[in-house]
Parts: sequence; C-alpha cells; structure tokens
Amino acid sequence: MRKYGRLAAILCLCVVFLAGCGVAKVPDIVDTPSVAVDKEGGVTVWQVGVFDHTDYVLSELQDMAREEAARFNSTSGKSDAVAVEKVEALEDGSGKVVVAYRFDGWESAAAFLGEEIYFGTASGAAGEGRMDGAALKSVKDNAPLSEEQVKQDTGSSVLITDIRGNVYCPGKVTYISEGASVNSDGSINTSGAEGTVCILYQ
Repeated sequence: MRKYGRLAAILCLCVVFLAGCGVAKVPDIVDTPSVAVDKEGGVTVWQVGVFDHTDYVLSELQDMAREEAARFNSTSGKSDAVAVEKVEALEDGSGKVVVAYRFDGWESAAAFLGEEIYFGTASGAAGEGRMDGAALKSVKDNAPLSEEQVKQDTGSSVLITDIRGNVYCPGKVTYISEGASVNSDGSINTSGAEGTVCILYQ
C-alpha cells in the first residue's frame, strides 16, 4: 500500500513539474501567422489572410494550396516534404482565412515559403555563424547572452526565423532576440523585432 502511495505522489509531482515547464501549446484556433516546431523536427506554419467572400471560394483556395504543395513535393523528390493540413475561414466575423502547412523539416519549410527558418543546437548554429550579431536577452530578467556563451551552450536548441507572428517551441524558452516578446501562453511574438529572430529553448 505504501508503495502505491509513493508512486502516486511521484506521478503528482511529475504532473506539476510538466505543467510548469513553460512549453507553449498551440491553440485550437490559430488567427495569427504562426510557426510551431515539434521535437521530431516537423514544422507547421499557419498563413493568415483577410479575404472578401465575394472575391474567392474557399474550396478553390484549398485546391490552389494543395496543387502548390504537390508541385513542391514533385520538385523536391520527397512526397511528404509539405502537406496542406487545413484551409478554413474563421467564424469570428474577421474575414480571416487560415492555411496550415505541415513540413517534414526546416529545410523544406524555408524552401517552400521563401523565408528564413532554421533550428538545431545553439552551439552548432553559433559555430556556423548563423547567430552572428544576435542580441539575446533572458526571458526571466533581460540579462544579455554573449555569442561566446552561446557557442559553449551544449544543452540548448535554437530556432531562427524572419517570419513575423507567433512562434511555438517544443521546450522552455530561455533567451530571445531584442524586439521579440513572450506571450501569455509561452509562445514568442516576433512582430516587434527587426531582422532575424533567434529563440533559445531547452
């Protein structure tokens, strides 16, 4: 009996720890341009636009997105480089339409979108010069992080992008570029940043 009680206590502590780890969860309804990276390396991008219902048919937009994805897959030689997850009109009266793309990795996402997106180890990215000139600050107390410190950081990952909107990382964010900010749900808002944004997470 005592053994089961101890196990229950450990499980409760795990739940509390995981709930407080600061990992952003993508909302069910995305109404802002967004990027999410998962632990397996997949990337999901939500493109959001405002359309007049008299100027488009949702099914036509969906067909166009799927055709574009099929052409990219054919050119890349990979059948699953990109897939259209959904195309939907938001029901909030805003007139927004969301197209969600799922990519097999950052390379496919960058090539398809024509925008910068990369993720890997922080030390590796810094060693390759991907983070040159990046001014990083702690999300906890705004303390700066030098490039040399990043090069020596073997425990963190980094997401680098010039996409403007919300970014969802598969770990707890520790440092972000100047101009970026932390949303209440733990995601990162890149709208106020200039140039490329770097996000360190663990």
